[in-house]
Formats: sequence, C-alpha cells, structure tokens
Amino acid sequence: MDILALTKRGVLATAIATAMFVSGCAKEQPTEAEHAEHDHKEGEAHATAVEVEKGKEAEALLNSFADMALASYSDSLEGAKKLQVALNTYVDEPTQANLDAAKAVYNEARNPYSQTEVFRFDEGFVTANTNRAIESVDGWEGQLNAWPLDEALIDYVSDSYEGEYNNSANIINSDSIKIGSISQDTSKITPQLLADMNEIGGSEANVTSGYHAIEFLLWGQDTNGTGEGAGNRPVSDFNTEEGKCTNGTVVADSTKTCQRRGEYLKAAAQLLVDDLTAMVAQWQPDSENTLRSDLLARKDDNAVRQVMYEMGSLALGELASERLQVAVVVGSTEDEHECFSDLTHNSYAKNAQGIKNIFEGNYNGKGGYGVKQYLIDMGKQEEADALQAKFDNVTTAFDVIVDQAENNGIKVDQMIATVAQANGNGVAKEEQEKRRGWINDSIATLQEVTAGIETAAASVGIDKLDADTGSQF
Repeated sequence: MDILALTKRGVLATAIATAMFVSGCAKEQPTEAEHAEHDHKEGEAHATAVEVEKGKEAEALLNSFADMALASYSDSLEGAKKLQVALNTYVDEPTQANLDAAKAVYNEARNPYSQTEVFRFDEGFVTANTNRAIESVDGWEGQLNAWPLDEALIDYVSDSYEGEYNNSANIINSDSIKIGSISQDTSKITPQLLADMNEIGGSEANVTSGYHAIEFLLWGQDTNGTGEGAGNRPVSDFNTEEGKCTNGTVVADSTKTCQRRGEYLKAAAQLLVDDLTAMVAQWQPDSENTLRSDLLARKDDNAVRQVMYEMGSLALGELASERLQVAVVVGSTEDEHECFSDLTHNSYAKNAQGIKNIFEGNYNGKGGYGVKQYLIDMGKQEEADALQAKFDNVTTAFDVIVDQAENNGIKVDQMIATVAQANGNGVAKEEQEKRRGWINDSIATLQEVTAGIETAAASVGIDKLDADTGSQF
C-alpha cells in the first residue's frame, strides 16, 4: 500500500522565494539553564513494562501507542489551559513581568505538544466515519500548528516586509479586510472567526489560529534575519490607556488597536483549549467512534504499518526535510518552526523525542510497550538493537543543538544561515560551517533512523513502508 501524507508545509520553491524577503520571525530571550535541564529530562520516567501473550503483540503496541497519545495530548491541554491563564493575566494587566511570564508558559506548553506530532501522519489510514468528531489528526492539526504564517494578515509588520498578503489592513487594525476576492468581516474577534479564517482563500500562509499566531502576538516580528537578536514587541502594544497604545515604536491612533490585540490573544487561547479538549476525547479508553477505536479495530489490517509510517514520516518528510533541510539550503528563517520566539531548538528536539517515545514505549511513564519490544517479541532483536543505536544518535545530535542554543546563545536561525549571510553578521566562515554542521548532523541522523525504521518494518512483513519524504528527500 502506497500512502502519501498530506503535509501543510511549504516546498523548496517557497523557501527560496521567502529567503529573498525580510523575515518576519522573532527570536527568544535566553531560557534559564535550570528550566532547560528540566525540559531535557521530561519523558525520562520509565513506563511499566507490559508482558504480552504470544499473538497479542500488535494489540499491545496499539494500546500503548494510544495511551501515549492520550497522555501527551492531555499534557498539551493542561499546558494550553495554563497558557490561557497567563495570556488573560497579561491582557488584563499588560506589564513586562506578565509578558515574560506568558512567554515562559508558552515555552512550557510547546514541549508536550511537540511530542504529539508523531501521531499526525494518519491520513489514508483512518477509516472514514461520519460519527467521529475528528476525521484525522492530520486534518485537525493545521488549526493548532500550521506554519509558516503570513503575519501581515494578523498585525503590523516592518515597512520592508514582503509576503503573500501585502495589504496594510489586517485583522487587528480593521473591521473588515479583503483577501484576494474574499471580503471578510473582522469586526468581532472570536475563536470562531480565527477558525474560519485559518488558511482563508486556500493559502496555507494565511494562518490565523494556533500556537504560532499566539507566538507572533507575544514576541512580534523578527527583523534580525539570521543575525543575533529577538522579536521585541513592546508591552505598550497591549496598553489600552489613552495615548499609550502603540504599534511597535509608533503611538497608535486609537486604543482600539491594543484592545483588539488582547481580544485576539484571548480568542486564540480559547480556540487552542477547545481544539485540544476535542483531541483528548479521541484517545479515551473504551471509547467508540474515535481515533483510538478506529486504530484498535485495524490491529489485523494496517494499524502497525501506520505506527511505523508515522514515525518515519515525521523523522524524514517533516523534521529532516521541511523543517531543517528546506531552511538550511538557503538560510531561510521564515521556515524555522518557532521563528518568532526562537524556541525552535526545543520544538525540534521534542519532535525527535516524540518519535523515540513510540519506539521505546514511554511518554513520561505512560505506554509500556513500544516498537522496540514489538520487534523483540517478533524475534527481531538485531533490528531492534540497531534501531535503538540510531535513535540514540538522533538524541545526541539534537542535544548539541539545544545545548548551543540554551548555553551559548546560538539559536537555530543563526545555525541555518549560509556562510555569506553569517559573514554579513560578523561570523567567520569556519565558525558558520561548524554551526551548519550541527543542523546537517541532525538531518543525517534522521535519515538514518528512517532507513532503520523501514528495515525494521520489512523484517516483520511490512514491505514498502514508503515514509513521507517531504520536498527534499
């Protein structure tokens, strides 16, 4: 069976074109080392091993997979709820302390969600069911995690910014806007409006909801390109006192603009919580007409293939190709995943960890039976050991990226810069080649682990896994 995943990411041509423009992405302020260490250890709790009766291996794997989905989406929901509280506090009382607190909670909320992306590549496997509230994870996730986004549709950008949407009217400053031939009433910013407008006009860049819209409103546009520096949206952008509301360095004509920014943040946070609540319901034990029940019903059909396909597709087609290779080829910060906050190193490392979770059967102590044990129980110890070594190499490669970002202040947007771009920022050729090497090493380990997944799949009778390769591989 030849299954193609439906991704929501730009292809190489988009990356090359975008690289010619001034990036609108932002960079983070350094994260505390103690918090980084805590994040690194997240997921190290050991799940209780599951002893499986002969002939029940597939069922054990799928139940463990579903339990890890439930646990990671549940953690994502709790993170979103905490983020909602922090955003509401900031909007109601816009101070630097509350902005910093909201940014910190955003970072925490992204960690569990980034580990859920391995569940995304289910398109073509799930059975059509009109009684199921969510058709597929892949069809659902764009409302939470789509990128890159054209921030000019949401709020102000620099004069030199160029993107697909180039109208000065945006959701925050206007009661109505026009996108192509579509006239859209934006007078009342609600969760439903943001959901309705997401990818409006068929453009994947017209992202109005989810984590990255929130990220943009907290950090603001990145005008530093591949150089050092972060998005620096001022607190005054949310100040509703007369004469104190700003659009960056410019005092706004009316406090209405700042009021609407607050309404946008609150609406985006509510939609995020609603969407994650719906997904958590899809993975409850003993549920009917859910993604979990569908997966388990296919235990003797294509469900194990789906598990391995999703692992390989996130590793190769999404993370190695669309998120890393596309960006490093031309030094495109617009294709950096957390490009406003510059927390990309964390989300990439957690993406890789999410794949490893499924292999080892452990997400924060939940699961208990992964692909590794499945292979061993099927008499494929050699393949299991070889794949474990490849996963360990992936972890090592991303540990380097996280360490450099957290402890040396070299963020992913600086790592992906071409030698010429870096030279313009005062970075020597030898140094930049070393930085790009960290990215290329991670790409290589992801390619190797995907090859190992396909070899392991073939060893248990799953031929031609055909993991999605993205636009690069």
